[in-house]
Amino acid sequence: MAQLVTLAEWAQQHGLTLTTVRNQWVYLQGFPEPVGHQDRAAGTGSGGRNREYDLARLDDWLTRWHAEGRPARLAMPENPEEYRTLGAIARLVGVAGATVTQYRALIDQAAEYEDRGARRRYRTRDVVDFLNERPGHGRASDPSSDRRRGTTL
Repeated sequence: MAQLVTLAEWAQQHGLTLTTVRNQWVYLQGFPEPVGHQDRAAGTGSGGRNREYDLARLDDWLTRWHAEGRPARLAMPENPEEYRTLGAIARLVGVAGATVTQYRALIDQAAEYEDRGARRRYRTRDVVDFLNERPGHGRASDPSSDRRRGTTL
């Protein structure tokens, strides 16, 4: 038998806000339909009942949504051990410079680099690997800086 949850319970399990789920996600194509309603608490005969959803179907939908929102993987360029600026790496893999430089602080933690005067050069492989691990639309690479919610997905 399917485990049933309300959207509030499911959102809490995944560190999501109920507002986002109710106001945006339920209208997306393929979002699971409710399969029932919670009974009202004894003695309360008014107000709407909470809709219940199949937990497995919600979780499957969320997994697919995240997979579809992930950026396309970038191909590893020739000479990946070479040290280059972030702008040069962006041009090499065919993305806008801001796509790379917006992650500068996180790349500094994840990639080998060397300072050459005013320019910092990064090992190309480390930067491309970092970019290929980005979580995708709607998810922060650094959950501690995500102002949209207090927890991660």
